[in-house]
This record gives sequence, C-alpha cells and structure tokens, in this order.
Amino acid sequence: MAIKNIMVCVAAEGISLITVKYAICLAKIFLAKLSVMYVVNEKLLHELLKSRVLVDVEARSYERDLEEQGRRFLERIRLMSEKKGVACDAAMLKGIVHEEIIKQANALNPDMLVMGELKEVLSLKETFYDEGERIFREAPCPVVVVKNASLVEKLYNEL
Repeated sequence: MAIKNIMVCVAAEGISLITVKYAICLAKIFLAKLSVMYVVNEKLLHELLKSRVLVDVEARSYERDLEEQGRRFLERIRLMSEKKGVACDAAMLKGIVHEEIIKQANALNPDMLVMGELKEVLSLKETFYDEGERIFREAPCPVVVVKNASLVEKLYNEL
C-alpha cells in the first residue's frame, strides 16, 4: 500500500510550523497529497462565555480573530507547501477540536495523520480531556507524532 494522502492537524501556534514542515517532508518523499486541518475551538468559546470571562460581543469578536488567524496560518502553510512542490488542501473547521479532526479523518481516509507532540499529562483527568490526546487515541489511521524541531528544520531545509 502506498502513502498517497497525509492529513495534518494544526493550531495557529509556532510549534505547529514544525508539525507542518514534517508533514510537507513526508508528502514530498511519498509524493502524497497533504490535507491541513485547522479547527476554531467553539468549545473554548462556549466555556469562556459560560464562565463569564467574555460577554457575547467579546466572544464573537474573539471568534472572528481566531478565524482570521486561522486563515492567515493556512495560507502560510499553503505557500510553504507550494514552495516545496507539494499539493496541499487546507480547511478551516469549527467545533470541538478532536471531534472535527476525527470526522475529517474518517471522511478523507488518510494513510496517516501527522500531529504535534502531546503535552505532558499531569493527571488522569487530563488524559480524557486533552484535545491532542483524544485525537491521538481516536484517530482511525496511523498517527505520526512530530518531535525534535531541529531535525525537522534540517529535513525541511534540505528538500
């Protein structure tokens, strides 16, 4: 079986660039298509409203900011992929992060899912509620967890 479809989930954070760079390297090596997923975390927005950290107007503004940040990040990733000669589809989703990623993984049927390093789990409760942990455990395909940023940078720059 050849690897033809690689999916990567990202957050608009600097660490996600390392994840994306590794996914681009894999896609280039395997001549695979890259599908990039960014999720606007509606669960977080709901929790901020519920706990009265934000009022409704602020939550809508914050959501627009997250969407704009996501659009800019996805465009940056698209350009990075294009520069390395990798076909890239990028999608912005809204909802509960792990649920949206798993839905997309089921729909796209990727040969692998690439994700960033999991956070250190400090309690058993965190194991059940951490979005990255849930994606890792519920993914319907093989999962590659990216570590060692300096090695990834070297690989990416050598493409």
